[in-house]
Amino acid sequence: MGNYRQLRLLSAGLCMVLLLASPLAGLSVFYKVRKGDSLWSIAKKHQTSITTIKRINKLRTNRVYPGQVLRLTPRITKYNAPNGPYYWQKPRASRQRHRNYSERPRSSPGLDYRRAQILLRAFDNEILAKAPRKRRKPLKGWRIVLDPGHGGIDPGAIVSNLTGQKQRVYVVEDEYVYDIALRVYKELRLLGAEVTLTVISPNHLIRDNLPAKTTFVHEKNEVYNDERYNRRNSEKVRPRSANLSQRVRVANRFVKGARAGRSLFVSLHADNTPGRPMGPLVIYHKRRGRVDRRSKSFARVMRTALHQPDMPAQERGRNLAVLRNNLAHAEILVEVHNVHHQHEAYQIRYHKDRQHHAKKVVSGILAYARKKR
Repeated sequence: MGNYRQLRLLSAGLCMVLLLASPLAGLSVFYKVRKGDSLWSIAKKHQTSITTIKRINKLRTNRVYPGQVLRLTPRITKYNAPNGPYYWQKPRASRQRHRNYSERPRSSPGLDYRRAQILLRAFDNEILAKAPRKRRKPLKGWRIVLDPGHGGIDPGAIVSNLTGQKQRVYVVEDEYVYDIALRVYKELRLLGAEVTLTVISPNHLIRDNLPAKTTFVHEKNEVYNDERYNRRNSEKVRPRSANLSQRVRVANRFVKGARAGRSLFVSLHADNTPGRPMGPLVIYHKRRGRVDRRSKSFARVMRTALHQPDMPAQERGRNLAVLRNNLAHAEILVEVHNVHHQHEAYQIRYHKDRQHHAKKVVSGILAYARKKR
């Protein structure tokens, strides 16, 4: 069954959580029962149900005992791939074949949501397990929403690019910004923040694609991070331009309980704009000539963090759907790259560059949090 590794959850207090992690066996989250535990308390603490725990562990009664190890999630099959790894299932194609190529979901929105939740929990557990116990947590008490642009039915920009050997490859915006969002998520969790994603994927986490010509495939299986919304067995509930307001609803539920002034919303994109120069663009909320001062202040700090001499960061005010009616203390949209330019489309294909830009976004969030003290 693989090797067990003890994991520490921030929300789990003194409980012991175990993660089974083996390239062959896949991933599962496990829990070691402590004195005073019951199936009800375990299910509530880990956001699952008594029925699910009993089914996975083949329990006939509700009785548990100290020292017993329970699997909290189904085992997730892991598929290694040059542009992976993938979980549950992998794309049919090994790379994006052409500009119009896409792969339709093979499961319902509800099932994809449940799988994505399990995958994200395993990812979160693994992050916290590796976190140094004495590491400073300057973002403790902050709630931060990451909004990976596009996804689901909407891929965002799909642009062609060339490898060093002049091979044509295709960059799908939503697949790459989701990877950047997960890298930001990981860094923020290590810094003590509570973090959520508005859009989640059922089959991939951080992907280190080697070589970079094995581009990410446009899969339409992403879903909104909302269990009730995905109950409808319709592809229309998947992310698309017609339901952008759902991103704000997901975000607002998460930040509602945050301490005053300690919540942020960051939407991540990589636009394809011929008229815009190279470099990141940070957008703050501006509607009918009125500027949201907190949004602009956050944008200014983020622009400074993203600035590079060869690719200066820009700042602009716009009336965007994901910034309207947003309850976060401050909200911005970050165009991490302009993939219209070949150099930037080339950069975003490399995982080391995506990690570099993720750390810059995190440094902007940290700088704004320090400013708020």
